[in-house]
Amino acid sequence: MMDRFTAGNGPNRAGSEAGKVLEKYNSAQVEGFSPSMKLILNILENRGPLTQKEIAIVTRLPARTVRYALSRLKDEDILEEREYFQDARQCLYQLKC
Repeated sequence: MMDRFTAGNGPNRAGSEAGKVLEKYNSAQVEGFSPSMKLILNILENRGPLTQKEIAIVTRLPARTVRYALSRLKDEDILEEREYFQDARQCLYQLKC
């Protein structure tokens, strides 16, 4: 599983529509985000869709922190959750376009 995001096989969305997604949100809104939320946004912007487990590995944040940050980002309507066909127990998280 780690090969998918450490070997560079995943999509690199830097400079693509992902950067445009974050431009929609004013800086005051983003400044109100916790450091873990900002880190997760940055990781998803640069690496593309990841599972919660992969985000925890890449960021080295506790699973509970990742879960809470993802929940808050979904509430802010910045993230979308989609099915992860390789493991139906997990979801992929990506920035909304």
